[in-house]
Amino acid sequence: MTPTQNPKNADNPANTNEERIPVNGFSQVLEMLKVADPAFRESLLRRIAIKDRSLAQSLRKDLAFLGL
Repeated sequence: MTPTQNPKNADNPANTNEERIPVNGFSQVLEMLKVADPAFRESLLRRIAIKDRSLAQSLRKDLAFLGL
C-alpha cells in the first residue's frame, strides 16, 4: 500500500514509513494533564470521559498515583 492509499496518511500523503513519528496518545495526554492547572485538567478529563470513560478513569488513576 502506498502512503496515499493508507488512510492513516490522509492528512500528509508525502509521509513514508521512515518519516512516521510513533505516537503514544495516553502518555502524551498524561504529560499534558500533569502540567495543566487543576481546573483545566478536570475540564479535559470530563470531556475525555464523555467519549471514553475507561480512558478517563485510567488517566485519573495515573494522576492520583503522581499526587495530582
